[in-house]
Amino acid sequence: MQKLVIAGREFASRLFIGTGKFGSAAVMSQAIEECGSELVTVALRRVNLAAAPESDALISQLNPEKVVIVPNTSGARNAEEAVRIARLARAAGGFDWVKLELTPDPNYLLPDPIETMKAAEVLVQDGFVVMPYINADPVIARQLEDAGAAAVMPLGAPIGTNRGLTTKEMLQIIIDEIK
Repeated sequence: MQKLVIAGREFASRLFIGTGKFGSAAVMSQAIEECGSELVTVALRRVNLAAAPESDALISQLNPEKVVIVPNTSGARNAEEAVRIARLARAAGGFDWVKLELTPDPNYLLPDPIETMKAAEVLVQDGFVVMPYINADPVIARQLEDAGAAAVMPLGAPIGTNRGLTTKEMLQIIIDEIK
């Protein structure tokens, strides 16, 4: 299998994990350790911005020597909000990687491709390693690649539908065509 390299960093594991839905920070930490994930996304709204990163209950459970901590912009409804959230993450904890999430649809959390593109262009110019959450759309994936996104994170099915992988053919095109 081809090595996964994002922004010059090589990953042995292709499993990325989020910090939500765990009963406690300790359970989350144990799950991350045991699954071998090397990239962990964190919703900024779950982090105590008043505390130093090493004393935040959530962030302090993550070992930056073992995992890349990637704040996400979940909750952002437009490009302006997403850029503000990413910049707050950088100011609060020095995080330069960002999972760009713009989801104005509260039911299915479907990404907005137009606002995602706007935010990606600004964040790339700001020097962020940008990984946008997108629909399984090869056209927008190519445009984001051209804009400087480090990787795209296409959905496999609408979030929360428990339908499994419903976008397989479109994902294969993205895999085949996008670097």
